Amino acid sequence: MLAEIRIRNYALIDDLTIEFSPGLNVLSGETGAGKSIILGALSLLLGDRPDPDMIRTGADTAQVEGRFEVGRRLAGECSELGIAPAEEERPLLLLRRRTERSGRGAAYANDSSITVAVLQKLGDRLVDLHGQHQHQLLLKPEVHLDILDEYAGLGTERSGFAERFRGFEEKSAELTRLDKELAERRARRELTEFQLKELNAAQVKPGELEELTRERDLLQTAERRFTLARQLEELLSEQEGSIIGLLGVAGKTLRELAELDPGLAERRALLDEARAGADDLWRELVRYRESIEFSPERMDEVNSRLFLIERLERKYGVRADELAALEAGLNAELDSIESGDSRREELAAELAAVRQDLSSRAGALSRKRSKARAELEKRLTTEFEALGLGKARLEVSISRVPDPNGAVERGGERFRLTLTGIDTVAFLFTANPGEELRPLRKVASGGELSRVMLALKGVLSQADPVPTLVFDEIDVGIGGKVAESVGKRLSRLARTHQVICITHLPQIAKYAERHLLVAKSVRGSRTTSSIRTLDADARVEELARMTSGAAVTRAGLAHAREMLESTKVPSR
Repeated sequence: MLAEIRIRNYALIDDLTIEFSPGLNVLSGETGAGKSIILGALSLLLGDRPDPDMIRTGADTAQVEGRFEVGRRLAGECSELGIAPAEEERPLLLLRRRTERSGRGAAYANDSSITVAVLQKLGDRLVDLHGQHQHQLLLKPEVHLDILDEYAGLGTERSGFAERFRGFEEKSAELTRLDKELAERRARRELTEFQLKELNAAQVKPGELEELTRERDLLQTAERRFTLARQLEELLSEQEGSIIGLLGVAGKTLRELAELDPGLAERRALLDEARAGADDLWRELVRYRESIEFSPERMDEVNSRLFLIERLERKYGVRADELAALEAGLNAELDSIESGDSRREELAAELAAVRQDLSSRAGALSRKRSKARAELEKRLTTEFEALGLGKARLEVSISRVPDPNGAVERGGERFRLTLTGIDTVAFLFTANPGEELRPLRKVASGGELSRVMLALKGVLSQADPVPTLVFDEIDVGIGGKVAESVGKRLSRLARTHQVICITHLPQIAKYAERHLLVAKSVRGSRTTSSIRTLDADARVEELARMTSGAAVTRAGLAHAREMLESTKVPSR
């Protein structure tokens, strides 16, 4: 519930703090005193668009703060939004909204900065405002279905349907993606098969390009390599004065020298090793020269193979060593078409089963809504009579949106399936007999709309999760017995909700558990609105004023006391 609101530099308000209590809170006062300004400030706090013209003259910034006592569930949701809990024994939510004349502004929840969208979401969970400054959920067709389902007690059933529907949408999206992928793969299939055939025929192996390049270089130098090898053979062994021959002569001479000087005997091994090494080299050169291949045919084969590999590299934009991996990928793509077809059949079967289940569930929801509709209309008619809307009629229209591709079929026609089923709901209203029923937002006046909402809230009081209800203009055009009936219903509603009501009627004000008087005063050259909580005596006087006008008489005071006594509601 709303425990306290502080308003600074807003319209006629300089700095005003208002405390509210559980139950019925009534704001009364002379016309123009600033009652509706307070509700305008509350609307701003709950996310309404700021109006720079409402900033008090002489100030650049207006600010509204509200302290709400909230339940554990909403406190948990705030934590999920990154809003730190207030350090109090009971869960509190402290909202603050600042707006500047320049158009800038900021919003905070428990001193955590939040967006206006989050502020509006929190506002819709905390307060319903009905009157000239309002959120007026009743005017939003999208909530009419929610209201009917609340009345029918379909919350759990609808939540289960929504969860099932989200799973259906996920599978539908998966099927759509899969169909698109398969279509793209099938469109590429002919090209993929051609490329795969080409790569299969080429059979390029990792490292093959380097090997072929080396072989081509050797084939190109075969004649020169043969000539150089032959020259080395001759230098080593075959010509007069060859290296091996000279090493033999040197060895013979060294042996003779070692006979004369035994100290040189060990040096003979070095010369023997040199001669053996030269002989080994000569033999290897002979074998190497004989292995040299002079093959124009092989050269053509190597060049053709190199040309093929280089062409494939350019065509596919990959290196030669990556062609094998590309071939494997193409094979996998062809395989994926077959596996994708199998997955599609499996997914389509799952979707058909879920669609059938959703169709059954949607049908059950529709039947329960139709049954609840008649009962709700009947109860509202009774409430309307008591609230001075005896000639008014509200019809709960349930319809469905035809869709050729809809997931649900009824009577040979397909309908669009949504998170809430196949039904759309609209409240149609007429205040006078003979006039056609039209959407509620187009025909109801402010006072009528507040009483319609009061009737709905009375019928839905046990199911309505919004803890605070605010009514403005609810007493427009009524009096006497109707005003008494409105007061009783507000009092009854205040047993389950916190109710804040602006009224000029004592028949309503007398039921208040907290009566707040709004007054306007002039200090110097400035006009200021103020508010105070009335004690028992002041409340009698205010009720007398509301009954008799400016001149309060003893009879008026006595009548006011009788009015309070008749309600049996203690003053606060």
